[in-house]
Amino acid sequence: MHSIPATEAKNRFGELLEAVYREPVAISKQGRTVAVMLSISEYEEMHQKAMHETQSPAISGILDWLDRHPPKGTPINERDYTQHLNEKFA
Repeated sequence: MHSIPATEAKNRFGELLEAVYREPVAISKQGRTVAVMLSISEYEEMHQKAMHETQSPAISGILDWLDRHPPKGTPINERDYTQHLNEKFA
């Protein structure tokens, strides 16, 4: 990824817009990357991937454990559980 200082990005904005069609461009200020500019097509692709991501490994692990260790006893419905929590922590 190409990187340019913020002042250069401001002064050469037209060229920056053309550059982001080829690859994302990092914009730095005082030697630190503060932003990344990318084409709308790359943004939409990233957004679509994020929307279709599977669950995090931690959540998947918990769900796998629950599948292997099903709860015992009578299930409690959400209303009763909420009432229990309200009474316990009120």
